[in-house]
Amino acid sequence: MSYRTHSTIVIVCLTYLLGQLIAGTSGVIASLLTAAIACGLYSVSIAGGILSAAGLLNAILTAYFLLVGVALKIIMMEPAEKNLLAPETTATVMALGFFGLLIGTWIHRQLPVPRLSPISGVSDTSMYLALTLVFFVFGYSGYFVGIGPDLAGGARQTGGILGIARAFSSFKSFAIVPALYYAWMRGGRRFMTHPLPLGIVVFGTVIGIITTSKQDAMEPFVFYVVVSAFRYGFLNKRLWILTALGTTYYSMVIYPYSMYVRNNGGRQGNFETRVSVMREVFWRTLTDSQFRELTLTKTTYDRPSYLGHDALNPFSRLAMIGEADRLIAATQQQQAFTGWQTITWGFKLMLPSFIYPDKPIWTTGNFLGHIAGDAGPEDTETQWAYGLMANLYNAFAYPGVLIGCVIFFAGFYYVIRFWFRNPRYHSGPVGTTVWFMLIIAFFQHSIVEEPLAGLIADMTMPVLIMIVYWTARLICLLLMRDRSLRQIRRVRPAVRVELAS
Repeated sequence: MSYRTHSTIVIVCLTYLLGQLIAGTSGVIASLLTAAIACGLYSVSIAGGILSAAGLLNAILTAYFLLVGVALKIIMMEPAEKNLLAPETTATVMALGFFGLLIGTWIHRQLPVPRLSPISGVSDTSMYLALTLVFFVFGYSGYFVGIGPDLAGGARQTGGILGIARAFSSFKSFAIVPALYYAWMRGGRRFMTHPLPLGIVVFGTVIGIITTSKQDAMEPFVFYVVVSAFRYGFLNKRLWILTALGTTYYSMVIYPYSMYVRNNGGRQGNFETRVSVMREVFWRTLTDSQFRELTLTKTTYDRPSYLGHDALNPFSRLAMIGEADRLIAATQQQQAFTGWQTITWGFKLMLPSFIYPDKPIWTTGNFLGHIAGDAGPEDTETQWAYGLMANLYNAFAYPGVLIGCVIFFAGFYYVIRFWFRNPRYHSGPVGTTVWFMLIIAFFQHSIVEEPLAGLIADMTMPVLIMIVYWTARLICLLLMRDRSLRQIRRVRPAVRVELAS
């Protein structure tokens, strides 16, 4: 670690500590949260910085739980513990959890990995085109197959072809990334306006609106902006305009629409019923300001938000400490420690259904939601998000947080290194940047919000990527073979003419 990096981290931590104290935060809470922030920032550096997959995931985890939420509290001149139900316990869990993140990140760097990784970098145009095709076909085919029984009015099923399809569906929005790199490697002036990436962005955005998912609706656009920033730089004016438009679109349309429609028929019934509800609500949200205000009023939390202001509700997931606090406080108050139950749940999810036919359909988010009091008595599906550290506290209190975070993060990041070697961002279209972005895209949501069971199950992701990678390699070989045959056919007549002359 360089002296400059160390100095920057120290300055940031002192700023947060002083800001909290000025805002009225108690000394104990301010010290614990600052210690957690310090551990999170040092874990980013140890992992290789934000240009490495592990480093950026650590940065995202630190930002979502602490950096953004605590900074907003300081800006609003409110104590950091305001709206927390168990402030000292939650702050201690954050300090122990991020210290475990720091140690686990360091351990994974010491473990040996194979010299050759099963999934290599990408260096040619045809491979990017093949990856675009495979991600698009596998992703959206998996999505439509997986959601089929639910759209037909049946119960959600798991296992077999449906389980595999749903796993591949998580890649559906990512097809835009290799498409943009394909346009980049081809050169020319058409990059942001190339028909291949533009078509995928439009298609993905429409599917996101139909699914009423905030993430699915915005993810293709975010990928488009990020890769464009890699090409033109993050100070490009066009990208800042697009970012401003996208943020406005999310906060004014997508957020109220998705939150409103899911409770008013958009996620129930057959396909025709859902589309009818979604079409009406989306159009009214887009064009009717009074209806939009009504949806925002109806989608405000019926429980205290950590940020404490209705205008900030669309960004509540950027202050995950408040969500974790709800489970931590309920566990402490009820002494509802669950032990191994929510941990072994993840290994059950990993098992194929022919081995374990009664495997769970969902992760433990709904189970934990009942403990926290967020899920109603009849709610058996909503997956509430509290994060890994709150889940580990619910399992084994403070020792579970520290030991569990060390073991999980050491194993989690070692799996990534084993399969991808060292996925990092590269300034050009050649290298491991596509896998770097895929890892971030796949895990940036789950590593923040998923319980431990979901993260354990997600560690099978590299196997799916290997299938995608080698399928694309096979397509590339076929394309090269066809290209060679066409060249041979063009050369043969010329040779005959020369021989005849």
